[in-house]
Amino acid sequence: MEFLQELWLPIVVSAVFVWIASFILHVVSPHHKGEWKGLKDEDKILDAIRASGNPPGQYMFPWCSSMAEMKDPAYIEKTKRGPVGMLVIWSGPTNMGKNLVLMFLFNLLVGVFVAYVTWHSLKPGAEYLEVFRIAGSVAVASYCLGWMPNMIWYGGNARCFWTYLFDGIVYGLLTAGTFGWLWPKG
Repeated sequence: MEFLQELWLPIVVSAVFVWIASFILHVVSPHHKGEWKGLKDEDKILDAIRASGNPPGQYMFPWCSSMAEMKDPAYIEKTKRGPVGMLVIWSGPTNMGKNLVLMFLFNLLVGVFVAYVTWHSLKPGAEYLEVFRIAGSVAVASYCLGWMPNMIWYGGNARCFWTYLFDGIVYGLLTAGTFGWLWPKG
């Protein structure tokens, strides 16, 4: 746990920098606009979802409960006829304050892993570029790779893939730069 005593400042500062960059990339920058689309006949679809009585949760459609059911001709026909997709139902409006706090905690967690790997790879007094290389590798991997399985399994368009990859690289480089800047002197 010595690494936490020595590297608490770059952990916290990098989390703040990434949190600010995330705000800028998602709110100010135009590159995330157009990733989501509204449904045609939204009111009619929302009324149908409300009438279904499904509680908040994750849903797939068409639904099957087993691998055997996936071979059922009726299920296969439903998938061919479409639509095929997923639906996430939330309870009430998005709690932006809670989500922003959770994202900051996630950034801190990434910083802890970056600190752990970098601390055990380098000694105090390491050169800026050495720290940048190790910290950057861990941070870019943390911010870029975690969401990719969701894109593979649950879909997403190429534009979303590239914008989230870009964001992750920016976050990783900010983290690397912060660790290089605030790395303990020898």
